[in-house]
Amino acid sequence: MKAKTFDCVKMMHRGAQRIRKQTAGMSKEQELAFWRERSANFKRRQKTVARQAQSKRNRQSGPERGAQR
Repeated sequence: MKAKTFDCVKMMHRGAQRIRKQTAGMSKEQELAFWRERSANFKRRQKTVARQAQSKRNRQSGPERGAQR
């Protein structure tokens, strides 16, 4: 059997622990603001990555993309 080099459950637990430390002592309103900000940042990053991927696909396909054959 192959030795594990990556443990997903352990990674998830570490992430959850980090978030618990960041939100410890926050009121419900503060915690909601925290998650709204995190969500907005994530959505911005997703859009940036999507634009970069589209740009890369466009460069790789060359000028003949969309041309009639």
